[in-house]
Amino acid sequence: MFDRFRKELQRHRQRPFLEAVAAACALVATSDGDVSFSERARLDAVVESLSELRLFDPHEVVDAFDEHVAVLSDDGDAGLDRMLKTIKAGTKKEGAADLLLRISVAMSLADGRDSADEHKIIDRICAALDLAPEAAKAAFDTLAE
Repeated sequence: MFDRFRKELQRHRQRPFLEAVAAACALVATSDGDVSFSERARLDAVVESLSELRLFDPHEVVDAFDEHVAVLSDDGDAGLDRMLKTIKAGTKKEGAADLLLRISVAMSLADGRDSADEHKIIDRICAALDLAPEAAKAAFDTLAE
């Protein structure tokens, strides 16, 4: 019984990070048009690889992603502001901002294209995370190797 309570508590504590990941991935995936199959596959890979997200059913992460994509589609600039606030709120733990930046860069590289629109949105994500602009370039350089 206590194991179940512990797991639920962990899920509750990690939910803001799940939402931040889904929001960042939605921002990057929609920045250059439609969400591609390769971007959805990359989201699945992120969910499978992060221990912080293994607490959740993968469908929860995909559902959160789809909801964020819909908000961005429906609400334009207001949706963008909402996603950036979600990102900021979900990355208060130490190391979370850097991890989310790397996830965002990995998402942008999923379709094999280096899009200026994706770079711009990643710069906005960096600003929301209070990371130096050079952090995005460093993340791109590291992941592109």
